[in-house]
Amino acid sequence: MTAIAASAPGRTHWSSNLLFMITAIGAEAGIANVWKFSYLAGANGGGLFVLLYFVALTVIAIPALMAEMLLGRHGGRSVVGTMRVLVERDGLSPGWKVFGALAITCTFIVMSYYQVICGWMLQYFVLGASGGFHRITSAGAAAAYAGMLANPWGMLGYSGLLALMTATVVGTGVNKGIERVSGVLTPLRFLILLGLLAYSVVFADFPAAARFLFTIDWSKLTPTVVVLAFGQAFFSLGVGGGVMMTMAAYMGPESSVPKSVFTVAFAQGFVALIAGLSIFPLVFGYHLQPTQGPGLVFVTLPVAFGQMPYGELFGSLLFLLLSFAALTATIVIQETIVAFLVEYVRAPRPVLAFATSFAIWSLGVVTVLSFNAWRDVHLLAGVGPFATKTPFELLDYLTSNIMMPLGGLMVALMAGWALPRAVARETLGLKDGPAFKVWRFAVRYVVPAVIVVVMVSIWRS
Repeated sequence: MTAIAASAPGRTHWSSNLLFMITAIGAEAGIANVWKFSYLAGANGGGLFVLLYFVALTVIAIPALMAEMLLGRHGGRSVVGTMRVLVERDGLSPGWKVFGALAITCTFIVMSYYQVICGWMLQYFVLGASGGFHRITSAGAAAAYAGMLANPWGMLGYSGLLALMTATVVGTGVNKGIERVSGVLTPLRFLILLGLLAYSVVFADFPAAARFLFTIDWSKLTPTVVVLAFGQAFFSLGVGGGVMMTMAAYMGPESSVPKSVFTVAFAQGFVALIAGLSIFPLVFGYHLQPTQGPGLVFVTLPVAFGQMPYGELFGSLLFLLLSFAALTATIVIQETIVAFLVEYVRAPRPVLAFATSFAIWSLGVVTVLSFNAWRDVHLLAGVGPFATKTPFELLDYLTSNIMMPLGGLMVALMAGWALPRAVARETLGLKDGPAFKVWRFAVRYVVPAVIVVVMVSIWRS
């Protein structure tokens, strides 16, 4: 039955399994694995957070990602199209079609604010390359960050530039655009990351960073730290948004879902760990605070780069790395939406790609203004935990804490309960042995239970 979807007339496939893996790694190991992982680890116990993150990656995230990719591989269409195939061909309840609409809507909203944040990386690359990190003080770094957030036109300009680049790549297609760009930028990102690691070993306090990231202080174990680590491992893979489901739909018959998932998960964990070992030596070497939070990369690190030998060069390289990570992620995320439109709208792919980018960029205005003109706007004032949230924070909460967890739960339930056992096993390419049974148990019971616990914990916080 798997071959029915794979051999559909005119269906696009990755040019090779290698390019598919490079593209998947480039998409999954995005800025969340450098920026967000680093500041979460810094603020939540260092080595304890790292340990919990890798436990969650192994026990929860890998089975869930296998579930999403097997659905995409078996359906062989966009997220919406795959749901239709599963309902019509495999006898799933029509109610599962809701997932397609949920995934597309969630991805569109996420892209609107993710693209703005990615634009910050471009803006800081320009700042570093133009000498903005030279002897910068803590006050100067904080002022530069605040100045960026206070300037809506600057943020709209950089997010617009990223939107244009994304649309250009997606508009040329999977083979001529997405995999070619990822095939160049992803290896280049790894080279830059390794260069930053070598720089930190030579010029910063690498032993202190290693102790921080590999020493486990059990006294810092709290439910909040557990939830954050599990959330980072699960949702940094994007399970529930349909992105990897779309990528799996382009897999050729020679590609293995389990091998692909383990490779992508390992690469994601590797990038996160190397990023931590590159960033924290700078923090400790110059007596800065690792608990800065989201501002760690934008406020703390420029101060270190401003004092270090060749700091301006390597500071610029860090934000160039983050800019490459942003583009390799946005082109794949946007492909999730464009793949759906290509199937259901009669218009050339380039037109659909640029129209989608414009719509995403337009919604991004909400996020941009939330940091300046609308920073005191609270749409749900008086509504419990939402009373003080800006429009951007409401969008982030809606997608991160409701839509994506709900989508991940639906994926697990579909793959574990609704999809016939034989179809799941055949699509995964596994024998009816211990490996398949462990995966099926995890995706039927463990993954849904953890998602529900995480969702409830977040909603109650």
